[in-house]
Amino acid sequence: MRRRIAALVLMIVLCLSALVGCTSAKTKQERRVIGTCAGYDVRYEELRYLTLTYKELFEDTYGEGIWEDPVTAEKYRAELEETVWDLLLNNYAVLATCDQYLPKKNAIEDEAITEAVDGMIEEMIASYGSKKEYRKALEAYHTTESFLRFTFAVAQLENELIYALSDDWELMINDLSDFEAWLREGNCVYVQHVFIRNDPGEDVEENRAKAAKVRLDLIGAENAEQINSIIGAGLNEDLQPSPYYVVTGVYVPEIENAAFALDYVGDVSHVAETEDGFYVLVRMEDSPETLLSKITALFSDYQATVAEDYVEKTKETLEIELNEYGLSLDLLEIE
Repeated sequence: MRRRIAALVLMIVLCLSALVGCTSAKTKQERRVIGTCAGYDVRYEELRYLTLTYKELFEDTYGEGIWEDPVTAEKYRAELEETVWDLLLNNYAVLATCDQYLPKKNAIEDEAITEAVDGMIEEMIASYGSKKEYRKALEAYHTTESFLRFTFAVAQLENELIYALSDDWELMINDLSDFEAWLREGNCVYVQHVFIRNDPGEDVEENRAKAAKVRLDLIGAENAEQINSIIGAGLNEDLQPSPYYVVTGVYVPEIENAAFALDYVGDVSHVAETEDGFYVLVRMEDSPETLLSKITALFSDYQATVAEDYVEKTKETLEIELNEYGLSLDLLEIE
């Protein structure tokens, strides 16, 4: 629902291992360069991680065994290739944006970044209890220590990018009091919602009808208690623990447009259709104290979103220049 887009769907940040000191032939293969992007080498290990991860996700969506049958494998080839090659640009979009706005070029090699990554790796090893278990987790998630380190470094640089952009008022609001004033000028709306998700295999039009029915129920609610009862019903597939603020530019346009069209407390939005499903929003009652209690988190979300917008703009200008080896690869054959 937020407009923010994570650099990658990299769950390895949460639960992976390291391949400390390994120099096997397999590791040499994984470190092989397949091309360049924004002046940085792109390695096979990153392509392999994305390919195998999304093959598994596609099986969750379209059915187990789709890659084992040549017919169904070809059916989903184009979607897999489009997804993987697009996601492969993300880390390099961050690096290219950092090269533009950070004072030091090629900051991924900075000593402070390396030390921070070392600390993250040590914490991860400790969480597994041993390097052996750590390595098992790495293999299970189709990755390598070098790619894990690269991913951690990019994440650190994203934080550095936020700091760099916040130094320039023309690039983003950089003061909390100024941000509060901007919000109070009409750049936030306090809402709650009902969400109907379009899960694989579900009838989209049926879900649209469910959302329309919920909207009518909300319009017919006579008080806040009835509204909260409808929002808290089992039909809602994305229940927020409490109302929240939609801030200008932080949420997808469909949600933002629906939220800012709400004129008064209790006003119900149209059915807003997003990539994931349907939202119906209700404007909730807030107060100056409510806004102040949430403003630090809102400011963090705002700054992160602005930074990611700069990254997305950079990404639109990038492409991966594959070498001969990269051009020879078939995603369906990667194991």
